[in-house]
Amino acid sequence: MGLMKNQKPAKSKLPVFAQLCKLIPPHLVPKLAREHGIDKQTRTFTPWSHAANLLFTQLTHSIGLNDVCDTLRTP
Repeated sequence: MGLMKNQKPAKSKLPVFAQLCKLIPPHLVPKLAREHGIDKQTRTFTPWSHAANLLFTQLTHSIGLNDVCDTLRTP
């Protein structure tokens, strides 16, 4: 029971990373940050930006911060 021959997958206007981020409920990251006291320890990054950065790091198999910066700098 696969796809019918004339059926095409739905096109998305969002990149894969944005689609993955949308799977995370909006209230979850701030709630977890409050529960663990992280929201009071942060200086410049929001808990959500930190979580998105960690997800990006995992998806790109980055080893360190230099790998993340190099990947984001690439056109």
